[in-house]
Amino acid sequence: MDDPLDGIRRRFSRLYEPIIDVGRGWHSILITLDAELTEIDPTIAYVQIKERYGGLRVYSTRPSEDAWNAVRRAKRRAQTAALATCESCGRAGTMHSRLGWYRTLCGSCAAESDYVPVPR
Repeated sequence: MDDPLDGIRRRFSRLYEPIIDVGRGWHSILITLDAELTEIDPTIAYVQIKERYGGLRVYSTRPSEDAWNAVRRAKRRAQTAALATCESCGRAGTMHSRLGWYRTLCGSCAAESDYVPVPR
């Protein structure tokens, strides 16, 4: 089976292990972000991609000065999309918690893992 994130893994900085620590539900968000970043500045390399406190975090090498703002906007769009997308399955999601751990999940995936909605 082909790995849909293989292209992203190849763009990690050689100093870092190419670990993408997010659920499958966010894979399409990462693929879209990678396409945007590649177009903005093909020299950008990833340092770390992970979930933290229910949100998507994408760390990369510093882009060229001209590309800085465009890269920030692209990452922010991906982070915003992730906060509305179930990390597990990709359906619409909201912030949930369990024992101090936060994840963005749909109702079904949250129920399977005993997560409860975070009050707004």
